[in-house]
Amino acid sequence: MRRGYSIGNIVWAVLLSCSYVLGLAGCGGDSGPTPSGLAITTTSLPEGEINQPYSASLSGSGGALPYTWSVSPALPANLSLDTATGAITGTPTTAATTTHTFTLRDNSAPSQTIQQTLSLTIRSAPAVLTITTTSLPNGTVNQAYNRPVVASGGTPPLAWNIVAGAGTLPQGLNLNQSTGAISGTPTVAGTSSFTIGVTDARGQSDTQALSITIGQVPPPPNPPSITTTTLPEGTVGVFYSRPVEVTGGTGTLTWTISAGTLPANLNLNQINGVISGTPTAAGTSSFTVRVQDSGGLADTQALSITINQPAPPPAPNITTTSLPAGTIGQFYNQTLQATGGTGGLTWSIAAGNLPAGLNLNQTTGVISGTPIVPADTSTFTVRVADAAGQDDTQALSITINLLNPPVITTTTLPGGTVGQPYNQTLQVTGGIGILTWTLSGGSLPAMLSLSPAGVISGTPTNDGNRNFTVTVRDTLNQSDTQDLSIAVSAALMITTNMLQDAEVGHSYSRRVNRSGGVAPFTWSVSPPLPDGLSLEASTGEITGTPAAGTDGTYTLTFTVQDSSTPTPQIASKVLELKIKR
Repeated sequence: MRRGYSIGNIVWAVLLSCSYVLGLAGCGGDSGPTPSGLAITTTSLPEGEINQPYSASLSGSGGALPYTWSVSPALPANLSLDTATGAITGTPTTAATTTHTFTLRDNSAPSQTIQQTLSLTIRSAPAVLTITTTSLPNGTVNQAYNRPVVASGGTPPLAWNIVAGAGTLPQGLNLNQSTGAISGTPTVAGTSSFTIGVTDARGQSDTQALSITIGQVPPPPNPPSITTTTLPEGTVGVFYSRPVEVTGGTGTLTWTISAGTLPANLNLNQINGVISGTPTAAGTSSFTVRVQDSGGLADTQALSITINQPAPPPAPNITTTSLPAGTIGQFYNQTLQATGGTGGLTWSIAAGNLPAGLNLNQTTGVISGTPIVPADTSTFTVRVADAAGQDDTQALSITINLLNPPVITTTTLPGGTVGQPYNQTLQVTGGIGILTWTLSGGSLPAMLSLSPAGVISGTPTNDGNRNFTVTVRDTLNQSDTQDLSIAVSAALMITTNMLQDAEVGHSYSRRVNRSGGVAPFTWSVSPPLPDGLSLEASTGEITGTPAAGTDGTYTLTFTVQDSSTPTPQIASKVLELKIKR
């Protein structure tokens, strides 16, 4: 470390002082020479780096020793100025460039002072030096090769080398030690494996294993060769698309018709060689296709395409062979199905009659309506005709029934909760007139009842599962039964009344318990637990290690929610948690 003065400076000053007063009062006299002008000779400060020791020294000249140094504003954090020596030392923690005014005061009477404003730059730590190139492209014998090996981070300049004893570059290639570029003209085919290294100005280094494969000069390209010798037939009005295949060739291929013509409305794609379009006329067309590559090499192929007239459309065919039964007084709707035919289809009844109250839509083939008495089976023949006069017929029948018995569709019921109102309506389809519900077997949970309208309601008082049978009956005394059950769960509540004390820095585990409800359960706490502790949402268990500074007493509200349907139960309790030091 440089100081503002040295032992030699002091001795020299003393000798000068003694010489000056030798004939007057001696070295210890009261009078002396006038000090020379005071000056700060330091004109710049070296840069530093965060988290690295820093050392610099301010220097002065002239004046009378000893010197006294000061600075304004204060140096960056963790740096200090020695007021006697002018040394700046410490380990900076913040990257920045700051400006400071340094003041030098000497020991003359009166004292002299001088100021100098200097900048102090503290750099960020350089990024880690890393070779980012993980592979190198292949080369070719007698063809120039130039590829850089790239690195990130580090402090320039970088120095590159091939690690000794870890392989060599292909013959004819060299590594630029300043740029990391591998260049040259390879002379021998083969694969060379090697390890490349890099070192920065601060001594960081990295290595990377790489390889380069040098291939022989490729043979001249093959000329294009059309491999398609025949093309399939097409049909008038039906989209056609077929590629003409080719092998060989260099670069972009270009397709043309060099002789003859394609069928009407078909075209050859000049880029991909696909013949496509919707042909408009029947016949056979002969033509020659030509393909040429970017090097001017070409091939031709004589081809032909036959376009046929489309086959006549099939006659309509009724595919419906049976129809479901209907019920008097209930809407009926069935669509007759047919395939084939040309243009729109027209439906009619060719023989017999539909059941009273039903009709056939001539355009859509839908038989619909509300059957009326009498209940019976009607046999009839339907006919469908297309726009070309082709037709088909099908003998069918529909049975109309008088009765439509009730069918209970409710097969399961949701659970209930002790002390909470319960209300569920049983569902049914069919039935004639008024429907009446009764309990025909077993028993409902305590305080629940079944109304004639099929509503099970009440407020259960006991938990448990009850099995029972319900019956629904219509005005014609038709009925249906269904076995059901209702599970009543106890009311959800938190049973833990106090929490065990925790201790800072010690593992803690305590479960908040509950009773009743329907699993699964979800726990939460408000406000959040102290740092270091957490609540398991599925079990209510408090675990962790209280962090430093969390000692004290916490008032916490714990809440648990179950999976009751249709409305979940929720229970809360306020508990205190004491954390000791």
